[in-house]
Amino acid sequence: MKINNILKLAVAGVVAIQPILTVEKSLAQSIEPPASFQCLTQSGYYVTLAVRKNGVLSDPIIVWKTEEFSEAGYTPERRCSEVTGRLNKLLSQNNGTLKGLYLTVGPVNGQQVLCAVNNTRSGCNTNNVLFTLSERNRQNPTKILESLSNVSAGSVSGTLVQESGGQPYVNLEKLVDGLFK
Repeated sequence: MKINNILKLAVAGVVAIQPILTVEKSLAQSIEPPASFQCLTQSGYYVTLAVRKNGVLSDPIIVWKTEEFSEAGYTPERRCSEVTGRLNKLLSQNNGTLKGLYLTVGPVNGQQVLCAVNNTRSGCNTNNVLFTLSERNRQNPTKILESLSNVSAGSVSGTLVQESGGQPYVNLEKLVDGLFK
């Protein structure tokens, strides 16, 4: 009789803990870092998005629309491909995580660029450029960071844009996490 009671308690315990384990598993999956970035086409445009290990795709991080650089050989397809490669290299160099990485803007070789840095005291240089800003975005480079952060703002608590010494930074990890549904 005691064995039956123990067995019933054990089964009840497993049944009771199952929802907790499921919640913990889904929370762990929701903060799983991206495994890679991909360049795909969506709605007729090239887009750069993140992909988790389980194959789940994020919403687009960047939609490549401008033809401004096409005459120089940088079509939206090429820009998408090259920037996606740079993001994958960045992810690899940072041990498969985006933790501690930020996006910022600044001048490099006379052009306004968006770049990735590993702290909020660094600026853009020839080694960390992701892409050159279009003429429209060059007029107000901080706005490009704000528009990137607004895309995922509904999924992230707090603001993504922070300033250090007047220089704007966006936490890349939070930005990308916020793009997964």
